[in-house]
Amino acid sequence: MLLLPTLALLVVPPVLGHWSPFAVHRSPLIGHHSPLTAQTDTTIPVGPGTRLRVEIMSGQIAVRAWDQNQVRVQANHAPRTEVEIRRSGTVLSLEASGTFGLPGVVDYQLTVPSWMPLVLEGMSATISIEGTRAAIEAETIEGDITVRGGAETVKLTTINGRILVTGARGRLELESASDGIEVSDLQGDLVVDAISGDVLLRGITGKSVRVESVSGNVWFEGRIQDGGSYSISSHSGNIAIAVAEGVNATLAAELFSGSLRAGFSLPSADERTRHEQRYRFGNGSAVVQLEAFSGNIELLRPAELITRLERTMRERREREEARARARRDRKPDRDPEPDGPGDLAPGDLSQ
Repeated sequence: MLLLPTLALLVVPPVLGHWSPFAVHRSPLIGHHSPLTAQTDTTIPVGPGTRLRVEIMSGQIAVRAWDQNQVRVQANHAPRTEVEIRRSGTVLSLEASGTFGLPGVVDYQLTVPSWMPLVLEGMSATISIEGTRAAIEAETIEGDITVRGGAETVKLTTINGRILVTGARGRLELESASDGIEVSDLQGDLVVDAISGDVLLRGITGKSVRVESVSGNVWFEGRIQDGGSYSISSHSGNIAIAVAEGVNATLAAELFSGSLRAGFSLPSADERTRHEQRYRFGNGSAVVQLEAFSGNIELLRPAELITRLERTMRERREREEARARARRDRKPDRDPEPDGPGDLAPGDLSQ
């Protein structure tokens, strides 16, 4: 189930003064043409075991990794917004505060050690992370989350935004309420909870996969490992899953008003009822449970599913680029316009 926004995101901590000796340097002359007319730029030494925590009301958090035991903090913000840098035990915190109330927009550019765990939170914030090899927790109410890398446990939550992850090495836990999720090149277990967006999964290598979607389609291309557990359900969307030749799995497909289709010859059914069909591939050691209430389930060979998935992702990005151009032409400010739920109609899987 989706997590409710935490109250911590709604509370602005009192200003305790700048942490010394790492003073915040601000220049009101930088970016004078923009509403963000002040800048913070400072570098802080850190040791192994330190975790970075960032909280903002609105703006963006962009993180990239380097091989130095230092955190560089660059931020553009309004003159009456200050960036407070604090250290408490093993936690390094960045928080914005307003001189006369709530803080304004803050755009962070952060460079961190690749080993540093991250905890990033925002109300209306876009979050991007690249090159880290550590645990990540990122949560925003409105905004996209993009991660390239990550290890151990990666937890990402957005209420109104898209999640894109590639190259993670570890357990991945994703939640999105009103837009899609894309994952590629994952080595680790996967848990996805989505409400109204499509879930596109490619190059997944893990022994435990659980995907639950309310109104979106689910595409799964990955290795079904011996002894693994794979559960995919969608209430009003379709499911397409790649089944490679020589796989060892017991596959159960449960449908209510849809149908099961396969792009190859299925073995004889071990069990067939009005709403459930069960098939055994090889020795049947992996368990694959598929459930669709008002959609269809389709079993495809990996090459065919990849071809369809690549086409779908390409068409989606073309639509996104067209919408972005239209937004820029219509409303040339920095406020994002959220995309609508679900890019694919229920019948699009078979196209």
